[in-house]
Amino acid sequence: MKNQLSTFTIFFFALLVSCTNDNEPVIINKSSIDSDVISAKSIATDTSYISYMTYIHQLEQNFEGKTIYHNYNRPDFSKEIEHLKSMNSKEIETPAFSANTRISSGISFGPWGGNGGASFDAPATLSGNATWKKILAIKVKHGAVIDAIQVYWVDSNNIYTNSAHFGGNGGAESWMFLANNEYITSLQVSSGGKVDKLVFTTNLNKVYVFGGSGGDWTSVDFGNIGLQMHGIYGKSGKKVDQIGIYCYPNSMFE
Repeated sequence: MKNQLSTFTIFFFALLVSCTNDNEPVIINKSSIDSDVISAKSIATDTSYISYMTYIHQLEQNFEGKTIYHNYNRPDFSKEIEHLKSMNSKEIETPAFSANTRISSGISFGPWGGNGGASFDAPATLSGNATWKKILAIKVKHGAVIDAIQVYWVDSNNIYTNSAHFGGNGGAESWMFLANNEYITSLQVSSGGKVDKLVFTTNLNKVYVFGGSGGDWTSVDFGNIGLQMHGIYGKSGKKVDQIGIYCYPNSMFE
């Protein structure tokens, strides 16, 4: 009996050693899980980055010889923004949206996008004895789509005015400022039910990109027929649902 117990003990011990050596339980390390999650997030971010930069590369081919400003290459406009705030820009009253307003305010293009939201209208209307009024800056809030847009003008009397804030409060805030001799000559719009992306090109060969990668593309080159952009119209709610633009002849500024 004693020999049988000894044999059983030896067998059991050998089995235990075998299980310990050959079939060790897998110990899951929490830090390794966190690292994997972080890696997965990084891959997702990198994929998004690669997709976006692929689009930028396509733009570079389309706008060869031009400087493109996008999410990973924004100019530092902090001084210009501070100066604009110091000028106490006055918000103009937005007239009721109508076909007559558009026609009387120059040539209009668009609109592009969906039918949701409330209508807005922001042409560069002249006041007092001003002889011209040009776009000084455009502020855009954006992410996957255009969340909001606001236009700032300066006139021949050095009076600063701005449109209302059209859209919601979401998205990252980005700006574009135009030099005294600079103006917008073309626009690319990507849209569906909302306005997904806006790409403004200026006469100084600068390209400003705002928004995501969805929607169908439309491109309008009005600079080649002697026009420059001076205002916007469309529809908005929590996002910019629809957008169109106004243009004046360059001869107005000569």
